[in-house]
Amino acid sequence: MENFDIVIVGAGSAGCIITNQIINSTNFKVLLIEAGPSDNNPVIQVPLGYGMTFYHKNMNWNFYSEIQKNLHNREIYYPRGKVLGGSGSINAMIYARGLRSDFENWDLSKDWSWESIKTTYEQIEFAVNDNTKRLPSNKVPVNDISKQHHPILKNFFDASKDFDFTFNKQLKSSIENQVGNYNVNIFKGFRTSSSKVFLKPIKNNPNLTILTKAEVLKLNFENNKIISLNIKHKNKKIIVKPKIGTIMSSGSIMTPYLLLKSGIGNATDLKKNNISVNLHSPNVGKNFQDHLGLDYLYKTFTPTLNKDLGCWSGRIKSVLRYLYNRSGPLALSLNQGGGYINWNSLDPYPNIQLYFNPLTYSVSYKNRRPLLKTDKFNGFIIGFNSCRPKSLGEVTLKPSKDDYIPSINPNYLSDERDLHDLYSTFDFIRHFSANQNISNIIKSPVNIDPIKASNDELLDHFKSSATTIYHPCGTCRMSKDIESGVVSDKLKVHGLENLWIVDASIMPNITSGNINAPVMMLSHLSSKIIIEELKQKY
Repeated sequence: MENFDIVIVGAGSAGCIITNQIINSTNFKVLLIEAGPSDNNPVIQVPLGYGMTFYHKNMNWNFYSEIQKNLHNREIYYPRGKVLGGSGSINAMIYARGLRSDFENWDLSKDWSWESIKTTYEQIEFAVNDNTKRLPSNKVPVNDISKQHHPILKNFFDASKDFDFTFNKQLKSSIENQVGNYNVNIFKGFRTSSSKVFLKPIKNNPNLTILTKAEVLKLNFENNKIISLNIKHKNKKIIVKPKIGTIMSSGSIMTPYLLLKSGIGNATDLKKNNISVNLHSPNVGKNFQDHLGLDYLYKTFTPTLNKDLGCWSGRIKSVLRYLYNRSGPLALSLNQGGGYINWNSLDPYPNIQLYFNPLTYSVSYKNRRPLLKTDKFNGFIIGFNSCRPKSLGEVTLKPSKDDYIPSINPNYLSDERDLHDLYSTFDFIRHFSANQNISNIIKSPVNIDPIKASNDELLDHFKSSATTIYHPCGTCRMSKDIESGVVSDKLKVHGLENLWIVDASIMPNITSGNINAPVMMLSHLSSKIIIEELKQKY
């Protein structure tokens, strides 16, 4: 396969956008490679169906981390999308820009200034509500569905007023204490991923070829240039030779994994794995960051979404309601209210992201495969994670049979500042759950009572129960040189002439909220930079 100018590896939130921009702005022939299948499965289209994709073996990598010594020696489950749309096809659809303070370390050039980032957000977003009839092309729907949110959220907002938290309906990028309704990428009752917005309209373009269920095995180099890729497709090994170059958009786990397998990484580590060194790039796989969080569950006196989803009669009503007019619980995300709070933060910006969800669910393990099940009692969740965790982990290679698999080590709670944020959160939850607007609806806490438990007990419970919030990033961070990162501000891998990376792995640091919006922003912004270079050279 030699008739392609550019190969893009990964059709996730980033890959779909950069494919769209190259196809619409140039005449280059593009091959887009995705390891998973098409995204036409109904459980992807129905918003609440993401609970069924969470452990789906055909559209999810189903990764597990290495044992985390600071989380009572537990492995942490790491779902990652393996389907058109990537993790944006299996996530909770929250659209959160992050805070302005999150992007201070991104300012390597004028291209990555806050003004440029803010402008890019505005270029890709389109505010929608229940009355919006049509979505413009190449626009991400930022949907305010607060009118459909459960009435119990009023208790959360009333309590927040007592703490003088600003009600910010859009939860934009300001850094004051703020709460609001989370916006979602849902339009007319359907999930609207990057694949739906950016890839679907160009699928039949003659300059685009899409290979699904195709696994990239290795990148091959000569004189600091990629000359070919080894691919496995339909049980056959194929060699693809891009005329210009390759763009990696496989995400924070698979992008460094493929680079390491191809001999790009720390030379000492590569030699230990008997991999020939093509480029000594010491930071490949390093700087791994992720949000680590926990939900506090409460039984309530008042009805919650558990009433609709925790029994068969409620589920049937919800299904019928969705089929009739695409409304009800199935048309929503479970993450409805939340915000960003500075509670004794060590930094001049918020240190706690909050979630207030009008339901509870339990996770049971059967043959290692976890199952989600809505509780039968009425209840709600106050969830949280640190906005800007400081612990750094890494993605490396682990030998497996005749190959390698990704070794994922988030290294949670290895930085003392993250423990500080935990103790700050414990204190905040005690105060917040004691507020009469919250305490009046609580029948009893589930698992642990933050008010009665000591800090040591809460820390032990956190270490036993906390899990990823599914925002891995930073493993090929953007930087000024190869000693501090992997790609330049032009998205090109330091030391190579025709390899670019555009996905969450290039983020210099994690943002305060859910990262799908920042990933779409950085992809759109990156595409302009890359296309400008391509037009100048080819």
